[in-house]
Amino acid sequence: MGEIPSRPLFNVKLWFAVAILASTTSRLCAGQAPAAQTPNSPPQKTSVTVRKTLGLEELPAGKKADILMARGEYAAAISAYQQSDLKSAIVWNNIGMAYHHLFALEEARKAYQEALKINPRFAPAANNLAAVYYGQHEFKVAEHWYKRALKHTSESAVIYCNLGTAYFAEDKMKKGLKMYQKAFSIDQEVFAPNRSAMVEGGGSREQRVAINYYIAQTFASAGKQEQALLYLRKAMDEGFRDRKRLIEDNNFAVLRTTPQFQQLMDQENLN
Repeated sequence: MGEIPSRPLFNVKLWFAVAILASTTSRLCAGQAPAAQTPNSPPQKTSVTVRKTLGLEELPAGKKADILMARGEYAAAISAYQQSDLKSAIVWNNIGMAYHHLFALEEARKAYQEALKINPRFAPAANNLAAVYYGQHEFKVAEHWYKRALKHTSESAVIYCNLGTAYFAEDKMKKGLKMYQKAFSIDQEVFAPNRSAMVEGGGSREQRVAINYYIAQTFASAGKQEQALLYLRKAMDEGFRDRKRLIEDNNFAVLRTTPQFQQLMDQENLN
């Protein structure tokens, strides 16, 4: 499993900055449950233990915890993980994710740090620790840990996106845009709301305007006009009013020729 989907904060939040990366072990994805049987469906091959223990009590602690995480029962998952292999970086990362979903950032931080004590090269825990620091507005520290995560993993669009958002929070706009473009070059769906695990992050109105505007630029440069318009509208909803910049920005040259762009400008009284 790569990323655990959570509730999308697609509208005004800096959701991509705090996307939580799960371990790569095989587990139920969040929200996924065994397929329900209908009267006409053939019997499923289910172990006697699972059939007997729909309450999970007889399952090993780690498997029980994974299923509780998948169900969104984070407090119960923490208790179950604490009864499993506490010498595993994966387990401590999962404990951290459960706390993170509960917005218990200090407890999440401690769990991610435990994971990194066991395996200093464990990129998911480094990314998640960075997300904690970002949530606490310690943006420089978050930047450090996002960079460290990138050192120990193959190219990750989510982590590049996270690093970009940390740069934006530090008013390093050019660096932030570069990281967004890098993320987009790896995965053109990286900004889609259903692709990342999201925990609510902070950010000023100016930062949200900048981020939405730069994502619109990225989509427009790739010829994805519908998505570009969506993020331009989001930037305007946050307060973007710079008509001159829009008219002179070469990234939007093709977009400006479309009726949809003219309609947006009319709706926002920017013509």
